[in-house]
Amino acid sequence: MSKTLKKKRHWLTKVQECSVSWGGTGELTTVVELRGGAEHGEFPYIGRVASEVAVCQAGRFPACGDVLLEVNGTPVSGLTNRDTLAVVRHFREPIRLKTVKPGKVLNTDLRHYLSLQFQKGSLDHKLQQVIRDNLYLRTIPCTTRQPREGEIPGVDYNFISVEEFRELEESGVLLESGTYDGNYYGTPKPPAEPSPVQPDLVDQVLFDEEFDTEVQRKRTPSVSKMDRTDSTAPEEEEEEER
Repeated sequence: MSKTLKKKRHWLTKVQECSVSWGGTGELTTVVELRGGAEHGEFPYIGRVASEVAVCQAGRFPACGDVLLEVNGTPVSGLTNRDTLAVVRHFREPIRLKTVKPGKVLNTDLRHYLSLQFQKGSLDHKLQQVIRDNLYLRTIPCTTRQPREGEIPGVDYNFISVEEFRELEESGVLLESGTYDGNYYGTPKPPAEPSPVQPDLVDQVLFDEEFDTEVQRKRTPSVSKMDRTDSTAPEEEEEEER
């Protein structure tokens, strides 16, 4: 009797890349639909794929529902749909897409992924930090503590009362929330469109290696170190028969 071997796999083993071209007519989104975005509390993910028009020069086409991780090596996790499209438009074809099939740990749900506890320095922990960096292009963390010297309300943090914080939590606006040193911290969903009073940082942060975000904001690592109210250990991916 033959034995059935089962092996637990990290989602990294399901990552695939595809270099897509479409004949120079229109944009990538005319052949590969991009859905989701941080404003919906989601990773960017693949919608409809017009495989009869697009050409996959290397790799294989992503499937509908696959999570989009990178575009030509640029991480897009945590970006809004608008900013993900801006990254795509920055490049000429062929465009390289890095995607992964959704699973228990990593799927389209940003809140779920940010709530998971990963070992510091691990791939998942680093991806969580990438997500926060991208979120902070468009949203401002909130906290119930008092401003510190040099911090600017509405730039570094939105300083709010405990009652206001709880209202945000109950409304589902916060992608993550928790406590640190006795104070509440949270990360709201970014707006679909950038605020007209805020500078457009996307091109500078994503494509200018000399751009220093510390010049723009003074933030402590409290959000990444806080005790989360909904924090859980990651589930194992489903076992696969071999």
